[in-house]
Amino acid sequence: MFGILNSTLLWALAAVAVPIVIHFLTRRKLRVVAISTIAFLKRLERENIRRLKLRQLLLLLLRMLIVALLVLAFARPTLRQQTSALAERARATAVIILDNSMSMAAAPDGVPLFSLARKHVQSIAGMFASGDELYLITAAHPAKIVAGSPFLESEKLVETVSASPQTWANTDLAGAFALARNILSRSRNVNRELYLLSDGRAALSAQAPELPGVRAYALRYDDAGNNNLTLSNVALANQIFERGKSFEVVATVANASASDAQNQLVHLYLNGKRVAQQSVDVPTGSQRAVTLRAVPDSAGFVNGKVMLEDDALVLDNTRYFTFHIPRQRRVLAVSERAEDLAYLRAVLQEDGADGIAAQAWKEIETKNFSAERLENYEVIALANVARFPEGMATRLLQFMNGGGGVIIFPGSEVDLRHYNETLFAQTNFGAFGETLGSLEERENFFKLGQIDFSHPLFANVFEKNAKGPQIESPQFRFAVQLRMNPGTKSVMDFANAHPFLVERQIGRGKMLVFTSAPDARWSDFAFKGVFAPLLHRSVAYVMQSNETQQESARVGDELTTILRVPAEEVSVELPNAERLQAPVHVVGQNYQVRVQETGLPGFYTLLNKDQVLRKWAVNFSAEEMSASVLAQEKLAAALGVKEVVELSKDGDLRASIESARYGSELWRWFLLAAIIAMIVEMLLYRGSATETSSRDDKNSGAATRARATTFVG
Repeated sequence: MFGILNSTLLWALAAVAVPIVIHFLTRRKLRVVAISTIAFLKRLERENIRRLKLRQLLLLLLRMLIVALLVLAFARPTLRQQTSALAERARATAVIILDNSMSMAAAPDGVPLFSLARKHVQSIAGMFASGDELYLITAAHPAKIVAGSPFLESEKLVETVSASPQTWANTDLAGAFALARNILSRSRNVNRELYLLSDGRAALSAQAPELPGVRAYALRYDDAGNNNLTLSNVALANQIFERGKSFEVVATVANASASDAQNQLVHLYLNGKRVAQQSVDVPTGSQRAVTLRAVPDSAGFVNGKVMLEDDALVLDNTRYFTFHIPRQRRVLAVSERAEDLAYLRAVLQEDGADGIAAQAWKEIETKNFSAERLENYEVIALANVARFPEGMATRLLQFMNGGGGVIIFPGSEVDLRHYNETLFAQTNFGAFGETLGSLEERENFFKLGQIDFSHPLFANVFEKNAKGPQIESPQFRFAVQLRMNPGTKSVMDFANAHPFLVERQIGRGKMLVFTSAPDARWSDFAFKGVFAPLLHRSVAYVMQSNETQQESARVGDELTTILRVPAEEVSVELPNAERLQAPVHVVGQNYQVRVQETGLPGFYTLLNKDQVLRKWAVNFSAEEMSASVLAQEKLAAALGVKEVVELSKDGDLRASIESARYGSELWRWFLLAAIIAMIVEMLLYRGSATETSSRDDKNSGAATRARATTFVG
C-alpha cells in the first residue's frame, strides 16, 4: 500500500501549476515580416507546426512532472504492506521487552550482548514523542514491569535502561509476554507496538489468543552459544564428609557450540584453594562427566567450587557447593541401663587422631529423656529402650523434622508393639514383626546377604578390586523381622532376605533402624571389623541432613532452614559480602529462617551475630543454555500477532524500524526520476531551440527570396 510520511508537504503540489503559468507568460511573440506572398510560409507551416506544438507540450509536461516528483520526494512516499496510524502521529503505547537473563552476558566479539541490547533500547525510545506510553519489561525470571508504570518521557526510560542489571536468572518470555499482552490489550491508544530484544533462548508452549492491531518487532542476538562450554551440573558423589577422608565431585560439561572442545581444564577449589584439576574433550552438541577427588583438611563449613576456563560466556563456567564437617558430633545415648550402651560407648567415645573425641557423648536413662533439650544434639541413639514415655515419640519426630538423626537398636526389653503403635506409626516407617532365630540355640545362626554398597555409608570405605567390596559377615543368632512401608529403604539384608539395616528420610532428618542388637547374646556383630566403621558412619550419615549440601539451590530460589536453638541477631551474608537481616519465624518448637534475596550465585551464610549457623550454595540454572532458539513463528503465536518483524541489529536501527513500520521509502526513486526528467527536459529544450533557430533562418531566407522574386517581377 502506498503511503506518505510527511503528508503536510503535499500542499506544495500546487507548484505544478507554475510551469503552466510560465509557459503562457513567456510564449514566443511572432515577428511581422512584410512579404508579397506567403506561399512559401504556408508550406513550412504545414510541415513543422505540429511537431513544434508537440515538443512544447512535452516540455510543459516534463516541467510539471519535475516539480511533482521533487515535492513527492520531500514528502517521503512509502510502499508498505499494512496500514499504520503512526504516520499520523497519534498517541502510541510501546512495550519493550529487554532480556537481561544469564545467556545475554555472552560476549562473542568482546562486547556483552546485553550491552548491545541496552543501546538498542535507547535508540528505540528516541523514536517516540513526549506523551507516548513506553513500558519496559525485563525478561529475566520472574518477568516484571520496571517502575510498575509507563514512561511518558523517553529520556526517563533511557536512564532506567542504563541502570538495568545483568542477572543470572533464566529467561521468562512466557511471563514477559503475558505482561505485555495485558498492557497492550488495555491500551486505548491507536498505535500499539511491542519490541523484543532477546537471544530467544526460552521455553514457550502456549498459543495466545489474537491481539489485533499490534505490531511486533524482534531484535535477535543468536550467537550466545558460539565457542562456549557450560558447566551444567556439579554433584557430590557421597553424603558423608569427614576431615582427612577423600570425597568425589562429579562435574558435567556441556558443549552447545559449533565446534568440538578438546583438552578443556576443569578445576576444583576448596576454601579458595585449587586442589584438583582434570582435562576433558567435549564433542559439539554433547556433554561429558568429569570426576574430581579431594581431601578436606579442616572441619566446619567447606566452600567448594568447580570452574572452567574463560570462553564466550563466563557466567556459566562456575558452580558452587558446600558441606559441613563437624569438629564433634553431639550424640545423646538413651537406654534403660548403662550396660546396654557398652559397645556403642567404646566405639563412639574413642579419641580421634588429634586427641579429641569425634563425638560429644552423653548418656541418659529413658526416664530422664523429657528433661533433655534436644536442640543441643545432632544425633539420638536408642539402645534397648523398652517403651517411650509420654511425649517422647512426638519429640523424636519433631527432632528429625528439624534435621536431627535417630539410630535405633533393639534389645531384649523392647516392646515391639509399642514401637509400631507410636514412633513407627507417626513416621510411617513400617512395623516390627516376628523374631528370627533363638537366644537359646547358639549353634544356629544366619549371616548377612545383599548389601547396597552404593549407599553413602559404604562410599570410599572399601578398596576397589576385581571381586568388589567384601565384608566379613557377623553371625546372628537373634533378630526382629521388619515390614517396610513405601519410602523406607533397606541398606543391608540378612541372607534370608529380611532387612538388617533400614533407613527413612523424615522431614529434614533421617532414621536408621537395626534389627539385631550389639549384644553378645544376639550376635557377634560388635566383635567384627565392620561394627566400628559402620557405627561411626551411621552417626555421621543421620546428622548429614539434606540441608547440609544444598548444591541444587538455584538463583531465585527461596532458602529455608530450621534452627533448633533460639537466635538473637540473625542475618544472612550474600555472595557480594552484603549483610541483610533475616526474620525468624516460630514453627512448632523450632525456628524457621527464610532467605529470598538469592539473585546472585555463590555462598549464602546464615549468621547469629558472628557465629555461622548455616551455609547454602546457590547456582545458575543450566536450562537456559540448553534451550533452543525460538523461531519467529513461535514467537508470533505466543504473542498472538500475525507476524514478528525481525530487525537487523547492524546498521541504522531507526531506519530499519521505520522501514518495517511504514514499508520501503521511495523518496530516493522519486528524486532520481526528477533528475532524469530534468536531463530529458534539458536535451529536449536544447533540440527545440536549435531547430527553432534553424527554422527562423530558413524563414528569413524564404522571405528574402520572395521579396526578390516580387521585385524582379
